[in-house]
Amino acid sequence: MLIYFPQMHEELIGKKVEGASLFDPGIDREATGNVLVYRPEDLPVEPQTCRRMVDDFISYGESLGKMFKFIANPQPYDKDQFGERTSAIHTELAARISPAAEDKSDEEARIQNQVVLALCYAYEEKHLELGSLEQNLTDKWAGFGESLGLDVDDEDDRKAMALGGLMANLPGLGSGEVLLPWQKVLEGFALLLPENSALVTSDVEAVSFWRDRDFEFYEKEGLLAEKALALREKAWKLLGLSSVPKDKPWLEREFTVILNVEDKA
Repeated sequence: MLIYFPQMHEELIGKKVEGASLFDPGIDREATGNVLVYRPEDLPVEPQTCRRMVDDFISYGESLGKMFKFIANPQPYDKDQFGERTSAIHTELAARISPAAEDKSDEEARIQNQVVLALCYAYEEKHLELGSLEQNLTDKWAGFGESLGLDVDDEDDRKAMALGGLMANLPGLGSGEVLLPWQKVLEGFALLLPENSALVTSDVEAVSFWRDRDFEFYEKEGLLAEKALALREKAWKLLGLSSVPKDKPWLEREFTVILNVEDKA
């Protein structure tokens, strides 16, 4: 099974791959019909609860990094950067663990990684919303001066239009390439994806990270429609760790990573 990595939205995929799926962390999305979507059947948190938890985090306007830090190291009895709401969220996360679970630490890890992936999904979603808002502002500015009756030959009017154009094109979160938290996505994928999964990526940050560490991409046929560059390595090595963490044994699994780049004219 081919899974896009680390993107979870079709709009962020450059070159589409036949048969590849976007990962769904358990947040209901509108079906576009253009790209396949894969959601594991055994996710521990149902969509409605997962979406509400993510919305709770986002409503406090905290950074993605702080969200990840809390999910990975919850402090249920103390007030931290999220305030009193943290205790309630952690209590709800803990309540998702089935009393019949043989390994509660494994189920807790599955819950935490699902919610982290959902936060990554929401991060992409917000970036796309900001990008759309910025583009809409730029489009609306076009011809705005004329609609106001500004004279392009008048110096003051030219300054006014120039200022408006500058404001419409100010760099912001919605501009340029979105930097995706690929390490968090990879860690979650290592736990939640089936063993037969292969990752399809064009993420510059991740690929540069691996090449800087001398991971070798080799030509491989049969993975995609055309011959492609690929590598196969353990998840903890792909994350740049010196060994597999004792509390994250699932990072021992191996992934085949397929490089998917757009053809240059």
